[in-house]
Amino acid sequence: MEKQLSIKTLDQLSRDVAVPDYDLRKSQCGIVHIGPGAFHRAHQAYYTDLALAYGGNWRIHGVSMRSDTLKKALAPQDNLYSLAVVDNTPSLRVLGAIKTLSTLSEDRDVITAALCSPAIKIISLTVTEKGYCLNNTGSLDVENPDIQHDLANPDLPISAVGLIAQALKAREHSGDADVTIISCDNVTDNGKKLAKAVIDFAYYLSPELAKWIQNNIAFPCTMVDSITPATDDEVKSNVSANLGLKDDWPIQRETFTQWVIEDHFSGPRPPWEKVGVTFTKDVTFFEKAKLRILNGTHSTLAYVGLLFGKETVYDAISTPSIQVLISALLEREIIPSIETDNIETLRQYAADIIARYHNKHIRHMLSQIAWDGSQKLPFRILDTVRDNLHANRDINLLCIPIAAWCLFVSRKAKAGESITDPKATALIERATRHAFDPVAVTNDLLNETTIFAELSANSLFRDHVLTQVKTLSAWSTQDVDETLDPILEDL
Repeated sequence: MEKQLSIKTLDQLSRDVAVPDYDLRKSQCGIVHIGPGAFHRAHQAYYTDLALAYGGNWRIHGVSMRSDTLKKALAPQDNLYSLAVVDNTPSLRVLGAIKTLSTLSEDRDVITAALCSPAIKIISLTVTEKGYCLNNTGSLDVENPDIQHDLANPDLPISAVGLIAQALKAREHSGDADVTIISCDNVTDNGKKLAKAVIDFAYYLSPELAKWIQNNIAFPCTMVDSITPATDDEVKSNVSANLGLKDDWPIQRETFTQWVIEDHFSGPRPPWEKVGVTFTKDVTFFEKAKLRILNGTHSTLAYVGLLFGKETVYDAISTPSIQVLISALLEREIIPSIETDNIETLRQYAADIIARYHNKHIRHMLSQIAWDGSQKLPFRILDTVRDNLHANRDINLLCIPIAAWCLFVSRKAKAGESITDPKATALIERATRHAFDPVAVTNDLLNETTIFAELSANSLFRDHVLTQVKTLSAWSTQDVDETLDPILEDL
């Protein structure tokens, strides 16, 4: 029987495999992380694993809000797992930053105790945009079912916002204010938005609690970046073969990784700056560049690529007309939307991202990137549209991913396939009631003000999207070059 990765079997690994450079048996937790998915394990946990070599009790207590799958998979491995860096020069590292894993439905008391413990100095989270429970005005969505539950049952929260508010209420009572709440999600002004959600929630419980949080607890903004495809059976097999040990849930990512954090903390922090994390007074430039240049083109590749039968980022970017589209979108409409004194820096960043997309060793599925479009597109595309409209710049190419998303929804609905999106039911209903006619469906989808806000009433934006829908829907999935060439012929 193949031996399992664990603390006891670490000494059986090849010298080519990097292992934790600290005492796994003695080091304790200083961080609670809500949402320990693949990105967290490949990114924040990776940096923390490196930082632990410089000392301190900074290991992570991971909290899954619903699923116990990760907890069960890593328990026999002492919560160790492998990180495979997949590139022309691959590498493999075993990470031990996560000491404990808990699931809210099974371990509520353990999680509550950890969040309130004086030993915990960082509460971080990756819960995606929908986990912030904000409405389209940026305030707490009190109509959200999870928020309604938590306001009625503040001692039994089921949302990340309610869970953090509960912990901060206990810390107000105990006087433990030296904890920092760090959002690691791809959301503009993520720290400010998380603070808004938590403080709004706290106000419903107690205005005094809301004021205490506002005066004492830091919510720094961050920017995170590294392409992290989902783990499949092939990844598990390859990793276990290279380890010589069984790893039930390894993860993979590209070589490039970046973490920028606003230098605003309520208390101590790990020595992340020693392992490549950037601390800055203002994250705005970094996050805007990343959200628009990387995430914006990622979503474009996803919806346009899926429209023409592509499966992965590499498949899509390797299609000549799609690469021309991405390059033109960046140069003409995305980069001009980002204020900077050094435009060449942005151009180089964009060129580097296109090079990353050409990493043939990464199978980053477009279907995965297409998840939660109603939540992602406002940050990744629509904010850029708004800035360009305000500055009288072009939005023609920016409307292509919006048009492709509308067709994506329509075609999924017509095929009777599910959509991974918190607004899936409403989106499917809009598509169905128009008999899947692409123009009619698009017109209706653009009326969804919870996604498009004031852009729903902008005739120029609507006209551009409808024009692109008509062009994109006029061809079959085999005619990607014929379809895009008329759009790109004047570039």
